[in-house]
Amino acid sequence: MSGTALRQEDWSRERSLLRPSKLTSALVDAAASDPDVSRSWVPETLLPLYGTPSFGALTDAQRLLYNQAYARQLVEEFIWLEQALILAPVKRLLAARGLDSDVALVLSSFASDERNHIAGFSRLRELAIKVNEPTASTPLFNPPRSVRAFARLASQFPTAFAFWTTVIQAFEEYAVKIGQTYKRDRTVDPLFQAVFVAHAQDEARHCRYDDLLTDWLRPRGPMSAFHAHVADMFQARYRSVTWGIDGPILELAQAHPDLANKVNDMIADAEAIRRSGLPHIAAE
Repeated sequence: MSGTALRQEDWSRERSLLRPSKLTSALVDAAASDPDVSRSWVPETLLPLYGTPSFGALTDAQRLLYNQAYARQLVEEFIWLEQALILAPVKRLLAARGLDSDVALVLSSFASDERNHIAGFSRLRELAIKVNEPTASTPLFNPPRSVRAFARLASQFPTAFAFWTTVIQAFEEYAVKIGQTYKRDRTVDPLFQAVFVAHAQDEARHCRYDDLLTDWLRPRGPMSAFHAHVADMFQARYRSVTWGIDGPILELAQAHPDLANKVNDMIADAEAIRRSGLPHIAAE
């Protein structure tokens, strides 16, 4: 099944370093309160509109509503990424016969972490929707068909289409940066902060797994270039400015009809920020 030889000593080391998940639904339920609707839920610097003329023209109340809508989208994004691009292919690998015991234990822990993350983020999303009603709308994160198709290939054929190992490493490295940004922000809601900081602590460990998976599953030579090309294709579609921007903006305009004639300008500003490569999750 493997494309290259296992780095046995590295898998054994990771087995010895296994730890329980930091982010769980229990962490969310143990919080003293629901998300605080009077506070930001995501650091402003992570917002697609941050620093644009459109963002500067919003009132404080409008910025807060947009911030909370984007925070919900960010939560939904991580739920999708961890379900479709990590848990699904890892489960397929675990189903293989004759898997080395160290690899099996590390992958089982990886899968357990992802299940806990999905449960924790899902619980946070439930609470966020509850306190945002009736503002909260249907799901805000809706990847296009091409992105979902790539994810299905990874989930069904995790070795033949092993592009996903470097893709998830990029996302998990960025998740660590998001957690660091949350940790430094003293104005953000404490529950959102606790969730994203805990998530980052788990992801720092997962980045080492991604490296081992890449070394194991992706062969040397011409096929390595194939996987790199497919990974680039996925990233190009994921980073595209044609999706992932409008949901929070439209929700803001729905709550503030006076902004309806500014929606196109806001979307254009967010697209310009994305093209510039400034930090936000869909552009990494």
